[in-house]
Amino acid sequence: MDINNELEQKAKELDEQATEALKRQVKSMIVAKGYTMEKLAEEMNAKYYTKESKANLSNKLKRGSLRFIDMQRIADILGYKIDIH
Repeated sequence: MDINNELEQKAKELDEQATEALKRQVKSMIVAKGYTMEKLAEEMNAKYYTKESKANLSNKLKRGSLRFIDMQRIADILGYKIDIH
């Protein structure tokens, strides 16, 4: 395996780890506030006029394709703030 393949593999592993960490964190936040994915999707739709479903949110988390705007909305609904340093 050459150095480029090794670097690509390492980058992929880091992305997968970050995706898994975000998924665990979001699910933990949801549970801590007494929500379900379904209730969260319903409230996002009502507040932000989106068309999210429980399955869609779950799939975004699973794939690691949750956009920043989605995360902002989730945090807002759950009463959290995002702080980037």
